[in-house]
Amino acid sequence: MSLLLIGISHHTAPVEIREKLAPLCTSGLPGADGRSIEAVTVFTCNRVEVYLAGDVVEGERAFQQWLTDCGCPWSELGTHFYRRVDIEALTHLLRVASGLDSLVLGENQILHQLKDSYQAAIQAGSVGKQLHGLFQKALETGKRVRAETRISENTVSVASTAVSLARQIFGHLHNCTALLIGAGEMATLVARHLHTQGIGRLIFTNRTSSRAEELARQFSGEAAPVERLAELLVQADLVITSTGSPRPILGRREFSAALERRPFRPLFAIDIAVPRDIAPDCEDLDNLYVYNIDDLQMVVDQNLDLRRIESEKAEAIVRYEAGSYQTVIEAFSAAPLIRALRQQAESLRVAEVERLLTRFPEWSAEQRDAVDQATRALLAKWLHQPILALKERSRAGREELLELARLFGLSEGVVPQIPLSLVSENREKDASAEKQTVIKDTP
Repeated sequence: MSLLLIGISHHTAPVEIREKLAPLCTSGLPGADGRSIEAVTVFTCNRVEVYLAGDVVEGERAFQQWLTDCGCPWSELGTHFYRRVDIEALTHLLRVASGLDSLVLGENQILHQLKDSYQAAIQAGSVGKQLHGLFQKALETGKRVRAETRISENTVSVASTAVSLARQIFGHLHNCTALLIGAGEMATLVARHLHTQGIGRLIFTNRTSSRAEELARQFSGEAAPVERLAELLVQADLVITSTGSPRPILGRREFSAALERRPFRPLFAIDIAVPRDIAPDCEDLDNLYVYNIDDLQMVVDQNLDLRRIESEKAEAIVRYEAGSYQTVIEAFSAAPLIRALRQQAESLRVAEVERLLTRFPEWSAEQRDAVDQATRALLAKWLHQPILALKERSRAGREELLELARLFGLSEGVVPQIPLSLVSENREKDASAEKQTVIKDTP
């Protein structure tokens, strides 16, 4: 075993367990020097994973002690962690980078988080050849999945879907005024999406004015008292409500009055509150277009279905990349052993030839050269079958290669840990052509 993953995620532990690990986010794994122990620790809101290479037994022991020292005893949390080794660890990381293991299928943020974790580990000096190659492959695979599939397209959250719907209605939002009624978590998410999309004007109103003012500062908007709601409806192009009111706060009367003061200007209202903030009897008013949480959820479900279809393509890419990566690794795993066998045999040949020649100093240069050539040829013929056998065993595990090294009287040090970095240095020239045949368009 040369690669080990130990992790905890939303699949294996509830948030009350994961949040205990938050203090670790600013820490580094002690003892990881990038040589005997390599380590990259990945922290997100939904996972904590440490990737180890080299002396993984000592690395795992250090990780468990690290958790305990940080106030998260392994004896209490260990049952929530999963463990992957070698090809399973590699495949898992590629799936994570591709957004296939995320809480929201296909989300893009994880790729940036992996890159940040990798860079932080480099700066800490805990990354060596194996993890350099591993994370380069992961980042490449994540980019390829997003370039060749639509797994990250289509919004799959209510907040982002609301803003996406607004963009479909208005095109760009630079000249639009959005009125957000409510200042809770959903309003914050919607405001963030609107701000990112370059909304022209953003107005917040809420029963608690201080919260509206806080959001206005955060997103470069304006705060207005709820008593001005009638006036604000006249100014707005888009109204998004997300209060916690037990009954509607906007009805036919409020919208009719606003629409009379803004003829020929349609008003779009998106109600993402439960219970609803907008009364059902408003939906037949001219120039008023109302969408509720069920309308948005239906779009979210459709988009998730599309992402699930695309995830099948993404999984195929991950399988291909993991398999090709492993093939290159395996092709080089026996090379140091073959090289050491040749060096050992050549050293023995040279020593024996020199011993022979000292016994016959009268031999001519031609005779000496003939002896040298004959022994070289004999050695090549003798090594031919053993080297063929070793090349055939290139896919063997490290333990089998160690046994072969002992069989030939070679040091176990000639059998390296799996050199993951070789993948980025030794790409097959026809790999890109083969990639084209991996993914078929879904009819």
